Amino acid sequence: MVGILELEEGRGRPKLEERRMLGLRWAAVTVPVRVGWKEKRLLRQVRRGAAALVRAGTRRVLTAEDFPYWEVLEGAGLRPVEPETFTQTLAEPLTLAALTWRDKAPERAAVLLTAPRVTPALVQAAELLCPRVRRLAVDAGEAGEELAQWLRLEFGAGVEPPDGMCPDISLAFGPGCAGGGVTFRLYGPRPDLAGFVPVVRGARLPAGLARLPLLALLWEAGQLDTEQVTFLPPRPGQLT
Repeated sequence: MVGILELEEGRGRPKLEERRMLGLRWAAVTVPVRVGWKEKRLLRQVRRGAAALVRAGTRRVLTAEDFPYWEVLEGAGLRPVEPETFTQTLAEPLTLAALTWRDKAPERAAVLLTAPRVTPALVQAAELLCPRVRRLAVDAGEAGEELAQWLRLEFGAGVEPPDGMCPDISLAFGPGCAGGGVTFRLYGPRPDLAGFVPVVRGARLPAGLARLPLLALLWEAGQLDTEQVTFLPPRPGQLT
């Protein structure tokens, strides 16, 4: 069972309840806090909420996107839901969503895949995108060059070296990689989707919870297929 920890304005002790939501069973704790409380009191209250989740048998927990007390939760033995693997499976639909938003047809687009090394997720993205886009480049060291050679044999001449490419879309599967155009950083505990917001067709997601960890958990549990995920475009001025 996965936990939910929510802060709300109020007094009293944290309240634990079981919820059934989106096909899963959750242990949800509401932690009352007040504006003006000293940090020490706030932390004590959050520790009480964390302890309630641990007693309920949870080990992973969802919070709001901007939750500021993760050190307290981790100190209690709780950890976040890691969204990296799930996010990397969205490489193709993210690319197509960004191209649509920029009014760029895939058959005219250039896409760059970058990573410190070749991973199964990068290979999968390359295989899916190669038949769709005009130009594709892989920047992932020596193994990336070998992958590019295989892609040329498999899909044709649309694969080229990364040097000199001005990509419309860059997909980074690891840190320390240069990009260009709209850049999606699909790694780490907080992947950067360049302002695009994932939504699920036909589903109303609970407000107030970090979106990618929630979707990653549903995907892990078999309650979500990546084909159900679409993307709202960035707000004006937010697209990078």
